[in-house]
Amino acid sequence: MLLLLPTMTQEREHILFTEIRNGNEEAFNKAFDLYYSRLCFFSDQILHDFDLSRSIVQQIFVDLWIKRDRLLVASLQAYLYHSTRNASLDVLKHKKVESRYLSSLEPNESIVEADLMEEAELAARINEAIQNLPEKCREIFLLCRFEGLKYAEIADRLNISVKTVEMQISIALKKLRKDLSDYQMIQLLSFFISKKHQLPYRVI
Repeated sequence: MLLLLPTMTQEREHILFTEIRNGNEEAFNKAFDLYYSRLCFFSDQILHDFDLSRSIVQQIFVDLWIKRDRLLVASLQAYLYHSTRNASLDVLKHKKVESRYLSSLEPNESIVEADLMEEAELAARINEAIQNLPEKCREIFLLCRFEGLKYAEIADRLNISVKTVEMQISIALKKLRKDLSDYQMIQLLSFFISKKHQLPYRVI
């Protein structure tokens, strides 16, 4: 079982949504900041198209704001995830591959959806940790770990020494180990070893 990011209590979620219904833009922005990245990763688990996923999630929030005074929502988180899932499946339907995806959900659709949510939460947490790295450190780390450049190639591209590259990679790994749980760090390092080109973690 993956460890999810901290979420709001049901009572605080209800208060937040009530404020959104009343037209409180600050409350809406708070909900956006809390759920946007997670929903993007969640949609991407279905579509495997991160740019399209971001567009879908942005529209979900636009619709939330426009329809806020007409919505009856017991759980803001559940509403956002279900809306994102349905919108993502609608896109698959237009691509004529929805039936193939839906067949993979039966007979344990709820279990699969929960797994996708957990994977999205994990990806969001790792993405956040990478974004929190110092700018130069993050740039070098991404060039090395995501683009697969060697230290000498990075040094040549950025006009710095190989020793500086080594030091920045060391700093990045140290900070990531501090910010991520052991399980999350293992997942990140496992991705590096697998050398996949379709990145599960993207800087938003």
